[in-house]
Amino acid sequence: MPMALMAKQQAEAQVAAPARVRLGCALLLGLIGSALTSVIVAAAELVAQTIQIGMMQLPPAVVALLFVVVLLNRLVARFSPRSALRAPELAVVFVMMLFSGMIASRGVMERLLPAQVAVSYYAEGNNWEQLYFPLLNPALLPWDPTAPQPEPLVKWFYQRLPFGETIPWGAWIASTARWLVLIGAVFVAFLCIGVLLRKQWVENERLSFPLVQLPLELMRGGEFFANRLFWVGALVPMFVFTLNGLHRNIPTIPEITLVYHLKDYFRTPPYDQMTMFSLYISFAAIGFFFLIPTELLFSFWFFYLLSKGLELLGLTYGFETQAKHAAAAGFVKWLGSGAFFAVAGYVIYSARHHLRYVWAVVRGHAPPPPPGSELLSYRWAFWGLIGSFVVIVLWARWAGMDWWVAALVFAIYLMVQALVMARCTAEGGLLITEGCFTPMDIITMEKYSLLSPRNLTVMAQLDAVLFRDLRGIPITGYLDAQKLGGEVRLPKQNLLITLGVGIVAAIVIAFVFQLWLPYTYGALNLYTYVYERQPTQFFRENAPFMTPSGGETPIPAFRPLFFALGFVTTLLLAWGRSALPGFPFHPLGFAMIATWGVIILWFSMLIAWLIKVPLLRYGGMPLYRRVRPFFLGMIFGEFFSAAVWAVLALLYRVETPVYPWP
Repeated sequence: MPMALMAKQQAEAQVAAPARVRLGCALLLGLIGSALTSVIVAAAELVAQTIQIGMMQLPPAVVALLFVVVLLNRLVARFSPRSALRAPELAVVFVMMLFSGMIASRGVMERLLPAQVAVSYYAEGNNWEQLYFPLLNPALLPWDPTAPQPEPLVKWFYQRLPFGETIPWGAWIASTARWLVLIGAVFVAFLCIGVLLRKQWVENERLSFPLVQLPLELMRGGEFFANRLFWVGALVPMFVFTLNGLHRNIPTIPEITLVYHLKDYFRTPPYDQMTMFSLYISFAAIGFFFLIPTELLFSFWFFYLLSKGLELLGLTYGFETQAKHAAAAGFVKWLGSGAFFAVAGYVIYSARHHLRYVWAVVRGHAPPPPPGSELLSYRWAFWGLIGSFVVIVLWARWAGMDWWVAALVFAIYLMVQALVMARCTAEGGLLITEGCFTPMDIITMEKYSLLSPRNLTVMAQLDAVLFRDLRGIPITGYLDAQKLGGEVRLPKQNLLITLGVGIVAAIVIAFVFQLWLPYTYGALNLYTYVYERQPTQFFRENAPFMTPSGGETPIPAFRPLFFALGFVTTLLLAWGRSALPGFPFHPLGFAMIATWGVIILWFSMLIAWLIKVPLLRYGGMPLYRRVRPFFLGMIFGEFFSAAVWAVLALLYRVETPVYPWP
């Protein structure tokens, strides 16, 4: 064999081979980083209540801490190169902090703990003791539904612990452990879905995974830190948010406005009934969206503005536009709901060849992938998904749900809501994963009488804990971690251990700290959305349907019509994208028209599109690669400044600037 060819093969083998990792050291540092992340996120979001620093799919707190770790690591490398962490070990630390940020925020703990006590504390005056208490499963509560309410355990949670009393850890550990059986099964299901889809999304479709690109560059360091464009990009948001923060504390200093409420310009009836219409300028969002395909970027903002035009048209002709949740018009919400189901089907259909191979491997009719190429073997992932779904349904049945309701709502959650949200981050770089419907919306599309009072009771709990606010949903973290691990050659076995240790540690740390917080400060003095609005929303909304007469409440007839229209339109867009060269519309953009991420970030998407299209047309990919560090710098600058202001707010109670991602 020629020497040149042999050398080439050896080089390729070295690139493909997993790196050696000092896993113990990396895990220890990851645990420290996880603890810091959990405390910073909870304290900033719940105590300071100023900056939502952990609820996004790439939490700003994690980016800031990763930067600090990388800087310290470079300092270590200068004096002891052998002691410095390499990229795979930094990836371990990052992945643990990533899941810690999600779990400490909306991913788990900010919803799980309040959902166990809010129905008791706010029951008075709502008739909930008669409507809900007899139907609640007491094993899922740290208080007794048959005792006078609120019990001391609940009262102290909201009003702080009296002097001399101790936190009732035992009751909380028991009820939370039972909830964690469900959450653990959901996490396993997400892991299995992530394993089954990784090869299709990473290798076959080559999705861009925008949320991974900045952490990757920080880990690799090298020339990236010396790139002037990166630091110029970082200085822009740092300057703006420093100025705006100073203005909040010293009003004589000017500020740069980044939020404009366009709805204020529509004051004439009936247009004053328009739902939320605001303009947020986020440097980080512009940076992320600069990294995604232009047709998807165009579709995001185009379809959102089209939906607002349709809403104005509906108002003009007296069509009912109000939705249960006022972020989007009612019929727009149902268009988006139908589109979600179509996108989920389209994603699965696009992966049909890969899934056919997976099924052949599961049955033993095809050779499995090489050892170490996936986190789990396809057989383990497939049967793990089936097994976890069975556990989920059994748990829901034990909690009080009918079998068919449990199977249907969790199938929608896992295979529609979660799947589409994962696609939005992997392909679309959406920082905020939030849908426009809950599984209960779909079941009760035509009538509420389909659900018994007991089902409505359990659904009110599950909506608060899982289905309503999808920010922090862990399936995106699994997929991003696999992409990141592949880029830095982190062995799959090490990544699996990292995920297991990181998730368990994050849950324990967040549970202890976030139970200590309300008993120390009083939940009434903490973030209202987390402790009152979110956990009670569905008890309030379901209450009218808890009686036989309420179950027959008339429902607008347009719901199934617009659901079907959204479904069919999305399929047509998917067909056009595959059959017509140069087709400018992406079905994912249409599906997101009523989601919080697009409602907030549509203008940043428009700015990124206006920059990227002419840049690619006149400079091509060489110019795109040259300016890419500038946009990564804008992401870093906004996120790092948010972390700094959050720490200042915690330490010195200073006023912070308004960040454009509420």
